[in-house]
Amino acid sequence: MKTFITIFILALSTNAFAQITQIPDPVFEQALIDLGIDSDGIVNGQVLTSDVETVISLNLNHKGIDDITGIEDFAALEILDVTGNYLLVLDVSNNLQLKELYCSSDSAGFNMPVSSLDLTNNTNLEILYGENLIFLESLDAKNGNNGILNITLPCEFEGEPCQLTELDCVKVDDELAANNNEPPYNGWYLAANFVYSEDCILGVSENNSSTYSIHPNPAKNELFITAQNTAGNLKVKIFNIEGKLLSTQTLEVANKTSIDVSSLTSGIYFLNIEDENGITIIKKFVKE
Repeated sequence: MKTFITIFILALSTNAFAQITQIPDPVFEQALIDLGIDSDGIVNGQVLTSDVETVISLNLNHKGIDDITGIEDFAALEILDVTGNYLLVLDVSNNLQLKELYCSSDSAGFNMPVSSLDLTNNTNLEILYGENLIFLESLDAKNGNNGILNITLPCEFEGEPCQLTELDCVKVDDELAANNNEPPYNGWYLAANFVYSEDCILGVSENNSSTYSIHPNPAKNELFITAQNTAGNLKVKIFNIEGKLLSTQTLEVANKTSIDVSSLTSGIYFLNIEDENGITIIKKFVKE
């Protein structure tokens, strides 16, 4: 009897002190259950850390996840695919074994609103691939070893190339080698008008988005477009965040022109502005 009680107490103690990883997004946790990772099989906002700390590859492609909090405890993770999820934050700073990161927006729209990627702790990273990261403003690839062999951040909209207009500087270990297209930087491609720098001081460069400015943003009824150093007409298309085309119009270039947005419902939209040379940029605006 004493032996049974001792075993029972030991079992309770082991369970009581088991490490827990919080998973606040129920969709993320359900994905872990479906993948056979969350051993209790219940969506309860947590998983055993022992369930996740040995996972090497995690495919969360198009799962409808908003928040991947908890990913920091995937200590052995080498491959992560979060393509097609609506992530405001993509923090992989604790995933020190990470070798491959895939984080594209959905092909139907720009649904990956990540504004920054910090890879400074990911010294084992070899591949970063993300399509249509139109919100990306900051990319820090300065991780101390120049070991990222392939960074590919393309942009394509309606079958036409576009640019990541918010990204004007990429932080690297060796800006001279990067700007001279030396290895490993010759294996990188970013659809942006940017410079490589070791510090990315604000204002280090101007990209093509400076050719156009839009205001007010947010807008209520009218959105003004100011064009500089541009001749000919502009073809302007408005898309919603799912990538659905809402309107197309051709505008005569002047110092300032405007479009009517009063019929749009409140939300985030994109202006696809194309000049007569076929050069296209995309500007984000908010309708109040």
